[in-house]
Amino acid sequence: MSSGLKFREISKEQFDIYFYGRSPYLKTFSQEIRWFKYEENDITLLCTIIVCNIDNDYNAIVLGRDLDKKFRAINVLASYDSMDTLLENLNDSIPKMLSQHHNGTFMQGDESAKPFSLFLSKVPDEKRNIYIKMLLEDPLHFPAYIVLEELAYWFKDPDGIFIRDFQSDSFNSRLFELYLNAVFYELDFEMNREYNQPDFLLSKFGEVISVEAVSIAETEDPLERKEVNQEQMDELRTHVLKVMPFKFARSLLKKVRHRPEPEKVHYWELDHTKNKPFIIAMQDYSKRMSMAFSSEALHSYLYGVDIESGTSIEKHIDGNRVIKSNFFGSEQNNNVSAVLLTTQATIPKFNRMGILAGIEAKGFKILVNGVKTDQEANPFPFTADVSDPNYQEPWCTAVYMYHNPNAIHPVDYRLFPNMIHVFQKEDHFEELVPRNYIIQSTTMIFKTE
Repeated sequence: MSSGLKFREISKEQFDIYFYGRSPYLKTFSQEIRWFKYEENDITLLCTIIVCNIDNDYNAIVLGRDLDKKFRAINVLASYDSMDTLLENLNDSIPKMLSQHHNGTFMQGDESAKPFSLFLSKVPDEKRNIYIKMLLEDPLHFPAYIVLEELAYWFKDPDGIFIRDFQSDSFNSRLFELYLNAVFYELDFEMNREYNQPDFLLSKFGEVISVEAVSIAETEDPLERKEVNQEQMDELRTHVLKVMPFKFARSLLKKVRHRPEPEKVHYWELDHTKNKPFIIAMQDYSKRMSMAFSSEALHSYLYGVDIESGTSIEKHIDGNRVIKSNFFGSEQNNNVSAVLLTTQATIPKFNRMGILAGIEAKGFKILVNGVKTDQEANPFPFTADVSDPNYQEPWCTAVYMYHNPNAIHPVDYRLFPNMIHVFQKEDHFEELVPRNYIIQSTTMIFKTE
């Protein structure tokens, strides 16, 4: 007899914003085709319908929150020839599943002592950064708040200080790590964060790659309002041309020279990273919008090429300051396999991902404009309403990987699809640019109430 209870169909984006526990292995023999949600009071159930490519049958996996607030499997309905029969039995199973919850959670038995709650206060109010206050109090950023909270439940913190840093004076650095976590998950990497150093140990198809993250510090007041005019754009261009090579150099060289405790060896000399590719991932937060253009400065510094003319250079000059160019040309940097530059590890990006998942920024309309590629990988300008059901945007957008031509352990670019790959050849540079890919974008916000 039917209970009258029923799952509601949702989009993949709405499902994905809550679940970060897929095993890449499942994609080798199955395909997710539909997604559902059931809510009652403080209880939420998620469900994905999977087609097995081997047996060609339908299967449903139902997820409920465990004590860590992660959505994990609590029921499986397997081997159905009929989708209609599967959905009918799925809905009929709701009462039994609901009877198993305790305070909205479904205990698995292997949870930690407490959830990784990103916004649970760890620092005094007076030491909280402005971004935490924005996320907690401003309805504009409510979608980002939800996305960050859900993503963090799946995040591992080997240092034990992540939340404190996120809420105090290292917000951008920690936001960057969360963004990288989402990107690597989307790219089907298995992530090992059991080690204190480096930040990520990735594996895919038997290959293991280590990644250390570093962000370029903010130099502007985030609350200062600036009119975007030609004068501001000229200042930004000067900042990218003159200042950013120095900032990138300082951060990269610091990571190359660093020998973290307790082993006091380089990142690539640790037992779990030896003889494996090592990547330094970077994000520029120095000035508003500079991240959208600073790829030019990084390219220039890494390969020793003038940004504007394309000719070879030996140094960068900014007033009385001078640094050597061509980071990859130095033998001491041959252990750095590649440098990964992201340009979207920002609250607006998390906001857009939340809106795509159906989370409303009440009282605001969010547009995105920029440059993307078409089916032939040709760039063209675009503008889109993020709440448009037809608009799509993955986590991995406007990401560049600069490959070291002298790397001891090169990175296989095929492990990192959906990003721009840059290679230095004998007399030219080669770029692999994905089709239908966002190369650069900015968010536009309009108040509707």
